[in-house]
Amino acid sequence: MEEFLPYILNGAGGAVIGPIISKLLGGKGGTGLLAGIVGGLAGGWGMGEAGVGFQSLLGNDALMNHISNFLNGGVGGGIIGGLLGVLTRAK
Repeated sequence: MEEFLPYILNGAGGAVIGPIISKLLGGKGGTGLLAGIVGGLAGGWGMGEAGVGFQSLLGNDALMNHISNFLNGGVGGGIIGGLLGVLTRAK
């Protein structure tokens, strides 16, 4: 279970924070729970592979790693939601 916790937190961050960031980027804000979760997973994974994100800012203990995973997922979900909002508005 411990190995899946970062992905769960990425998805939760995308679902919770994603619509807020999407609204700030010009999207509808309500692009859907699935888009937030998928964006959160993709954003969290991408930031982890690239070695960027909030982990370098927050520290390296267990609680800060969990918060970092949640925030990374929120950013990914917001970007995907913002892009979906722009694409659907452009039609």
